Amino acid sequence: MEIENNNKNEVVKLITKLILINPQKVIREEDLRNLSKNFNFEIVMSEVYLSLKNVGFELIKTKFMEQQFYILTSDGKDDNITPSQYGILALIIALSKEVDENIKINDLKEIFTDVWPTDIKFLIDNDYLREFSELNIIRVTHLGKATMKNIYKDLKLKNLLNVFENK
Repeated sequence: MEIENNNKNEVVKLITKLILINPQKVIREEDLRNLSKNFNFEIVMSEVYLSLKNVGFELIKTKFMEQQFYILTSDGKDDNITPSQYGILALIIALSKEVDENIKINDLKEIFTDVWPTDIKFLIDNDYLREFSELNIIRVTHLGKATMKNIYKDLKLKNLLNVFENK
Protein backbone atom coordinates (compact mmCIF):
# COMPACT_ATOMS: atom_id res chain seq x y z
CA MET A 1 0.00 0.00 0.00
CA GLU A 2 2.82 2.43 0.85
CA ILE A 3 4.62 1.69 -2.45
CA GLU A 4 1.40 2.43 -4.34
CA ASN A 5 0.95 5.67 -2.37
CA ASN A 6 4.54 6.72 -3.16
CA ASN A 7 3.94 6.01 -6.84
CA LYS A 8 0.76 8.11 -6.77
CA ASN A 9 2.68 10.94 -5.10
CA GLU A 10 5.29 10.72 -7.87
CA VAL A 11 2.56 10.96 -10.51
CA VAL A 12 1.08 13.99 -8.71
CA LYS A 13 4.53 15.64 -8.62
CA LEU A 14 5.13 14.85 -12.31
CA ILE A 15 1.78 16.28 -13.42
CA THR A 16 2.22 19.37 -11.23
CA LYS A 17 5.70 19.97 -12.65
CA LEU A 18 4.51 19.51 -16.26
CA ILE A 19 1.69 21.99 -15.74
CA LEU A 20 4.01 24.55 -14.15
CA ILE A 21 6.72 24.38 -16.82
CA ASN A 22 4.35 24.23 -19.81
CA PRO A 23 4.86 27.57 -21.62
CA GLN A 24 1.30 27.57 -23.03
CA LYS A 25 -0.26 27.18 -19.54
CA VAL A 26 -2.66 24.65 -21.12
CA ILE A 27 -2.76 20.85 -21.11
CA ARG A 28 -5.32 18.41 -22.47
CA GLU A 29 -7.25 16.29 -19.97
CA GLU A 30 -6.60 13.21 -22.09
CA ASP A 31 -2.83 13.68 -21.66
CA LEU A 32 -3.22 14.04 -17.90
CA ARG A 33 -5.35 10.92 -17.75
CA ASN A 34 -2.61 9.01 -19.58
CA LEU A 35 -0.03 10.27 -17.09
CA SER A 36 -2.11 9.32 -14.08
CA LYS A 37 -1.68 5.68 -15.12
CA ASN A 38 -3.66 3.23 -13.02
CA PHE A 39 -4.55 5.69 -10.29
CA ASN A 40 -7.94 7.29 -9.79
CA PHE A 41 -7.76 10.37 -12.02
CA GLU A 42 -10.08 12.45 -9.82
CA ILE A 43 -7.95 11.79 -6.71
CA VAL A 44 -4.70 12.55 -8.57
CA MET A 45 -6.12 15.81 -9.97
CA SER A 46 -7.46 16.80 -6.57
CA GLU A 47 -3.95 16.51 -5.16
CA VAL A 48 -2.53 18.41 -8.16
CA TYR A 49 -5.07 21.21 -7.51
CA LEU A 50 -3.96 21.39 -3.87
CA SER A 51 -0.27 21.41 -4.80
CA LEU A 52 -0.79 24.27 -7.24
CA LYS A 53 -3.03 26.19 -4.85
CA ASN A 54 -0.31 25.98 -2.18
CA VAL A 55 2.08 27.87 -4.47
CA GLY A 56 -0.46 30.52 -5.53
CA PHE A 57 -1.86 29.02 -8.74
CA GLU A 58 -5.22 27.72 -9.77
CA LEU A 59 -6.06 25.05 -12.29
CA ILE A 60 -9.33 25.48 -14.14
CA LYS A 61 -11.04 23.02 -16.44
CA THR A 62 -12.61 24.17 -19.69
CA LYS A 63 -13.88 22.73 -22.95
CA PHE A 64 -12.73 23.82 -26.39
CA MET A 65 -13.35 22.09 -29.73
CA GLU A 66 -15.00 19.12 -27.99
CA GLN A 67 -11.94 18.44 -25.80
CA GLN A 68 -11.39 19.13 -22.11
CA PHE A 69 -8.39 21.22 -21.10
CA TYR A 70 -6.80 22.31 -17.84
CA ILE A 71 -5.42 25.83 -17.71
CA LEU A 72 -2.98 27.19 -15.15
CA THR A 73 -3.98 30.62 -13.88
CA SER A 74 -3.16 32.89 -10.99
CA ASP A 75 -4.94 35.75 -9.32
CA GLY A 76 -4.66 39.00 -11.13
CA LYS A 77 -4.27 39.90 -14.75
CA ASP A 78 -2.04 38.71 -17.54
CA ASP A 79 0.66 41.36 -18.01
CA ASN A 80 0.97 40.52 -21.70
CA ILE A 81 -2.49 41.93 -22.41
CA THR A 82 -3.20 45.66 -22.45
CA PRO A 83 -6.34 47.10 -20.85
CA SER A 84 -7.86 47.75 -24.29
CA GLN A 85 -7.18 44.14 -25.31
CA TYR A 86 -8.94 42.99 -22.12
CA GLY A 87 -11.91 45.15 -23.09
CA ILE A 88 -11.98 43.73 -26.61
CA LEU A 89 -11.72 40.18 -25.29
CA ALA A 90 -14.53 40.87 -22.81
CA LEU A 91 -16.80 42.15 -25.59
CA ILE A 92 -16.01 39.19 -27.84
CA ILE A 93 -16.65 36.71 -25.00
CA ALA A 94 -19.97 38.39 -24.22
CA LEU A 95 -20.94 38.31 -27.90
CA SER A 96 -20.00 34.65 -28.18
CA LYS A 97 -22.04 33.78 -25.08
CA GLU A 98 -25.16 35.65 -26.01
CA VAL A 99 -25.21 35.80 -29.80
CA ASP A 100 -23.20 32.90 -31.21
CA GLU A 101 -20.09 31.02 -30.10
CA ASN A 102 -18.91 31.11 -33.72
CA ILE A 103 -18.51 34.79 -34.52
CA LYS A 104 -18.16 35.63 -38.20
CA ILE A 105 -14.74 37.10 -39.04
CA ASN A 106 -16.31 39.80 -41.22
CA ASP A 107 -18.64 40.87 -38.41
CA LEU A 108 -15.71 41.24 -36.00
CA LYS A 109 -13.66 43.09 -38.61
CA GLU A 110 -16.56 45.51 -39.03
CA ILE A 111 -16.94 46.04 -35.27
CA PHE A 112 -13.20 46.32 -34.56
CA THR A 113 -11.96 47.98 -37.77
CA ASP A 114 -9.56 50.37 -36.04
CA VAL A 115 -7.91 47.78 -33.81
CA TRP A 116 -8.00 44.70 -36.08
CA PRO A 117 -4.37 44.95 -37.27
CA THR A 118 -3.07 45.53 -33.74
CA ASP A 119 -5.16 44.31 -30.80
CA ILE A 120 -7.23 41.61 -32.52
CA LYS A 121 -4.15 40.32 -34.37
CA PHE A 122 -2.29 40.15 -31.02
CA LEU A 123 -5.15 38.18 -29.43
CA ILE A 124 -5.18 35.75 -32.36
CA ASP A 125 -1.37 35.41 -32.51
CA ASN A 126 -1.23 34.65 -28.77
CA ASP A 127 -4.10 32.13 -28.93
CA TYR A 128 -6.68 34.08 -26.92
CA LEU A 129 -8.81 33.99 -30.06
CA ARG A 130 -8.65 31.38 -32.81
CA GLU A 131 -9.44 32.14 -36.42
CA PHE A 132 -10.97 29.40 -38.57
CA SER A 133 -10.54 30.90 -42.05
CA GLU A 134 -12.12 27.95 -43.86
CA LEU A 135 -15.33 28.45 -41.82
CA ASN A 136 -15.00 32.26 -41.74
CA ILE A 137 -15.37 32.32 -37.92
CA ILE A 138 -13.45 33.29 -34.80
CA ARG A 139 -13.85 31.59 -31.44
CA VAL A 140 -12.60 32.53 -28.00
CA THR A 141 -10.10 29.87 -26.90
CA HIS A 142 -9.87 28.21 -23.53
CA LEU A 143 -6.90 30.49 -22.78
CA GLY A 144 -8.96 33.58 -23.63
CA LYS A 145 -11.75 32.49 -21.31
CA ALA A 146 -9.34 31.64 -18.50
CA THR A 147 -7.63 35.02 -18.84
CA MET A 148 -10.90 36.77 -18.17
CA LYS A 149 -11.98 34.65 -15.19
CA ASN A 150 -10.53 37.02 -12.57
CA ILE A 151 -11.40 40.20 -14.41
CA TYR A 152 -15.13 39.95 -14.76
CA LYS A 153 -17.01 37.08 -13.14
CA ASP A 154 -20.43 37.45 -14.79
CA LEU A 155 -19.69 38.60 -18.32
CA LYS A 156 -22.93 39.64 -20.01
CA LEU A 157 -23.25 41.70 -23.16
CA LYS A 158 -26.03 43.85 -21.72
CA ASN A 159 -23.92 44.74 -18.66
CA LEU A 160 -20.91 45.61 -20.82
CA LEU A 161 -22.99 47.80 -23.12
CA ASN A 162 -24.41 49.58 -20.06
CA VAL A 163 -20.89 50.30 -18.82
CA PHE A 164 -20.00 51.93 -22.13
CA GLU A 165 -23.32 53.76 -22.32
CA ASN A 166 -22.85 55.38 -18.88
CA LYS A 167 -19.38 56.73 -19.69
